Amino acid sequence: MTKEKIFSIILLAVVCVFSAITVNKKLVENDDMRIYANAIKFYQEENYQDAYYNFSKISNFSILKPASLFRQARCATIIGDNQSAIRNYSLLLKRYPDCQLYPVSEYNLAVLLYEKKDYFLAKRHFKHLIRKFKDTEVAIASKFYLGLIEENPELLLEYLKLSPNGLLSQNAIDTLIKWNTKFSNADNLIIAKSYLSRDKFNEALEYYQKTSLPDSWAGYAKTLYKLGKYNEAKNITTKGISIYSSRVDKKEIYDNIDCFVSLSDSKLTTIKYLYSLNPKSQGADYLMFLMAKYAPVSQTPQMYEKLYYAFPDGQFSGEALYKTFYSKINQRKYEEALKLGRIHLAKYGNTNSAPAVMYWMAKIYEKKHMNDMAKSYYKGVLSKYPDSYYAMRANSKLHNGQKMLEDRELEVKPVVFPIKNKTEANLAIKLAKLKDYDFVQELYKDDEFVQSWIEYEKGNYTHSAFLAREAMDELEEKPNFKDSRWRLVYPIHYYNYVQKYANTENPIIILSIIKEESHFNPNATSCVDALGLMQLMPATADEIAKAYGLSNNLYNPENNIHLGSLYYAKMRRSLNDKDMSAIMAYNGGWAAVTRWKNRLNYTDMDDFVEKIPYPETQTYLKKVLRSYWNYSNIYQ
Repeated sequence: MTKEKIFSIILLAVVCVFSAITVNKKLVENDDMRIYANAIKFYQEENYQDAYYNFSKISNFSILKPASLFRQARCATIIGDNQSAIRNYSLLLKRYPDCQLYPVSEYNLAVLLYEKKDYFLAKRHFKHLIRKFKDTEVAIASKFYLGLIEENPELLLEYLKLSPNGLLSQNAIDTLIKWNTKFSNADNLIIAKSYLSRDKFNEALEYYQKTSLPDSWAGYAKTLYKLGKYNEAKNITTKGISIYSSRVDKKEIYDNIDCFVSLSDSKLTTIKYLYSLNPKSQGADYLMFLMAKYAPVSQTPQMYEKLYYAFPDGQFSGEALYKTFYSKINQRKYEEALKLGRIHLAKYGNTNSAPAVMYWMAKIYEKKHMNDMAKSYYKGVLSKYPDSYYAMRANSKLHNGQKMLEDRELEVKPVVFPIKNKTEANLAIKLAKLKDYDFVQELYKDDEFVQSWIEYEKGNYTHSAFLAREAMDELEEKPNFKDSRWRLVYPIHYYNYVQKYANTENPIIILSIIKEESHFNPNATSCVDALGLMQLMPATADEIAKAYGLSNNLYNPENNIHLGSLYYAKMRRSLNDKDMSAIMAYNGGWAAVTRWKNRLNYTDMDDFVEKIPYPETQTYLKKVLRSYWNYSNIYQ
């Protein structure tokens, strides 16, 4: 036999063995998936004995093994077999030190050891968690248990300070009282804040009354507002703003101002009164912002300009500078406006008003016939703020006034797991296929996109979109529209009904209205009793239903979309078939839009939008058009 033949036979044998191993591995993996699915079924049925047994059958080399060990430990804990739980957690820590489940597994193990009164081992694990996983939930909770073991009140108080509404907070307070701990002013304040954060207002009041007013007045007053003791709350608020504003958190001051103003019949008068108490207080910038918001339109530009120059680095200065910038444009003081615009983009480039500033700077350069500069700013809006309303406007400008609201067909694409090319993602996808969503949440509790995906998988579409929107807003640099995460921010639901009933209307506009009106919650009810996906008022729906012989069941998705599409078509016909006008009218009413068009002094549609006197309608229009733009790009 030649060497070549021997080599060929060996090679063939190796290939056969490798193929057999691959096939066997695939069969084992399929078995593991089936076993895990059965185990989860038993677990959800609260049959923890059978669940434990099935989880134990997962093969040692399976990607599901860490999850199965964790689940075994949970089952064992529930049925009272703490020794088995300790054994499974210990095995998980030993075999999978880099697993994302390591911190929570070690914490659960340490708690079981504490309950077993093995304080030496428990203490070692709690200290390790505090050192290695600093500032995480398990590290903070470990301080509570370490405090119990060492009988250290300072550690319990530190836990309360870091986790005022944590699961162990009441236990911490009860233990401190049991130990006859002598509380300082700072300690009483920590306990009061814990009770307030858990809506235990009477208990919070008891401890606020033991604190020094300069340090506690904002929380003290908020507690009194919650208990309906308005006069006392208002007295503390005025005293706090007058004298002690520098001693408390700004957010608490803003909350107190909101409570105080909400109880007033004349908001502007009340805001001016609070401002007069101490124009240099920590809440003065917010009060000036509110004064500008509620002031007559003729006074608003000066108010915002005053706010910006008084508090150039304040929380509301970015919005104030934008308003000042825009007022200079209306006064045709273009050089001043450009100067302010450059300052805004340098200081507040990541704020909500930044795309508006960049867009209007482009328009100024266009007016000055500096077309290259105008183009660069329009392109800047598209690259830096691609999902904004102003990106849509900039795109139209760059394409010679291309029609913004073109009737297009969307290609419906699936929502997929939002993390790629990670070993953990493989585990998460497998667990999700097995509907073990709780476990995926445990793996990715700090990733809002994954949390959004889980909510989507569970059918909680409204909450899913909300989480994804927050996560996307936090990204300094937005991904391109091919990125699957955009589909979580802008999911498509009920599109078959939208296409069926849009008739001559643009279906993407109808879809965008649904997105902004109800976020796809068919049972949505507004504070003014607008109902369903397209948030129709019952009286309006009755009128349309009678005219067309339809049902007026507004909680039925198909019926709601049918009636809403007919109402939108009516608005559009009454406003010269203009979609932007119809969108405004859908929110603010046909009469209001007609009145604004007749009375407002505006140069073009962009200027008109910025001057819409109903802030809610202006924001609504921009949101619907932003959704239209994003749907058109994500689902091209």
